[in-house]
Amino acid sequence: MDVGTIRDILISVYLVGGILLMLLLIVFAFLLFLAARGLIGSAKRAADNVVKVTDAAVEHIVEPLQEGVSFVSAVGKAAGFATSFIGGMRGRRKRGDGGRRGRGR
Repeated sequence: MDVGTIRDILISVYLVGGILLMLLLIVFAFLLFLAARGLIGSAKRAADNVVKVTDAAVEHIVEPLQEGVSFVSAVGKAAGFATSFIGGMRGRRKRGDGGRRGRGR
């Protein structure tokens, strides 16, 4: 083998290696894009949940106080809101919503 043949073989090997590396980097960039898109979607859902909670808090606590409802009634509604919120976080359902747990139906 002469030097020119070895040089051509090394150039070909480096070219194939470079092409494979570029394909690997493109796949990695695509997977990174999908992960970032999932994180953005998750953050959007979390922000929507915060909006729902604040809207419910305003509806059940602030609006009755603005309408001049008694303090005891407002505290009762706030307590009801807090217990339903905590129950929702724990995965429990309200009574009468049609779903029964543990009954096998």
